This record gives sequence, structure tokens and C-alpha cells, in this order.
Amino acid sequence: MKEIIRLIKKYQFSLFFILLEIICFSLVIRENSYQRAIFSQHATTFFGYVATLTSGVEEYFHLRATNKTLAEENTALKNKLAAYHVPGDTLPPPVHDSCTIYDYHQAKIINGTYNLTKNYLTLNLGKKDGIEKEMAVCSPEGVVGLIQDMSDHFSVVIPLINTQSIISAKIKNNNYYGPLQWDGDDYRYSYLNDIPYHVEVHAGDTIVTSNYSSIFPEGIPIGVVEEVSQANANFLKIKVRLAVDFRRLTYVYVIQNKTRSEQQQLEALNYHE
Repeated sequence: MKEIIRLIKKYQFSLFFILLEIICFSLVIRENSYQRAIFSQHATTFFGYVATLTSGVEEYFHLRATNKTLAEENTALKNKLAAYHVPGDTLPPPVHDSCTIYDYHQAKIINGTYNLTKNYLTLNLGKKDGIEKEMAVCSPEGVVGLIQDMSDHFSVVIPLINTQSIISAKIKNNNYYGPLQWDGDDYRYSYLNDIPYHVEVHAGDTIVTSNYSSIFPEGIPIGVVEEVSQANANFLKIKVRLAVDFRRLTYVYVIQNKTRSEQQQLEALNYHE
């Protein structure tokens, strides 16, 4: 402390001069619209550059995890492709029609929250990129959410960690399905509801998207069962640890079901009053 006081005394005139310069500069900026506009322009450019540099540094330190995820996904895709091959066959594997009803668009998350009750994510794709409302959004790890709104170049996602998000999910090993909804508490967990109390569910069971959805392809990972309790006399309450870490998301896939409109029109025409 004594050293600090000694330095202040030693350079008091220089410090006082710098303080006066700052005060004069701020007065010039505040009282003159032209100088204020020039300063604002340069400040915006400077802070934009700093934000870009910071984002680049952050992405650099996550490259290893990103590359690992991409490598794992590539391996899984190759394993699925290999399942279509007959040993010794040099022809391309046959592709079932159901594999062609989905279009995939790669997108980057440029903004978002994870600590609110109504969280959102902003993507760098919009209407001009073919994005439409209620398209599925996933990452290599699993389900992320649904497209809620979009402009020409951007779109907003309601993620699983939004209290208004409800999707159809099922227990992989027995196909019992129910609504998955977040309670607004911990971003790492959600809850699978309306599963009958007699169904055997255990910690570690895998939860995936069900076939009762015209939005998500069936079988996309959602998470694993963390805890099972009885919500009431008839149903269980299943705590699910989500597969996606929303604090580390950078790249996602927007998935379009090309036959969804046809299915909805048919159901509305024949079965909805």
C-alpha cells in the first residue's frame, strides 16, 4: 500500500494531466454531435473486432472437443452405411425411401440463453436458406429443439430447455412414449411424463424421439433416465439427463420432413373436426 501511495505522489502531475485529458475528451464527445458520431462508429468497430477475436479464441479452445464429436458422428454414419452392404458387393448400398424424406441443413448458433425459463437459440440460417417454422433442430449428440420463428437470414429455436417446449419421447427398450417437458430448473435435466406406473423403467435407460412425431425422425437420442418416481397413482415421473450440453453448443442440424405437410393435410381432412 505504501508503494502505491509513493508511486501516486511521484507521478501525481502526470496522472492529473491524464485525468484532465480524459475529462476534456469526454466533454468534446458529449457536446459535439459530429465527434460523437465518429467516436461511436470507431467504438462499434473496435468492440466488434474484440468480440470477433474473443469468439475465435473460444472456438479454438473447443476445437478438440468439436473434432472429436465430428469424428464420432462420422464413424457412426460409416457403420450405418456398412450395414447396407453385402460382403463382396461393389455396388452402392440400396437406400430405402424412408431415408430420403428428410433434408438436413447445417447451421451455427450465434446467440442464445440457457439460464432462463424461456430460453432460445438464434441460428445463422433463415427463410432464404429453406428454413421453415417447426423444423427439427438436432446436434450430433441429440435433440436440441424446434424452429419457432425466422427472418430472411436468421431463425430462432425453442430448445428443450424452454418451459413451453413439449415433444414426444419414448423409452428405447420398451417403446412406451409420453411428453417430454422441462421444469425450468436445471438445464441438464428434463422430465418424461405420463408413463404408466406399471412400466419398468430403470436409471440408465435411453430416451429417444418417438414415431408419433411428424417433425423429428424416430430414434434420435434425447437423453438417459436419471431417476424414476411416481407422479400419482397412475403415472411415473421420469427425470432425464439430456444428451445435449446446451452450454457448449456451436453447430446444429436443421431437419425438414418433406412429407409432413402431406401427412398433416390428410389427418386434418379425415380425422379432425
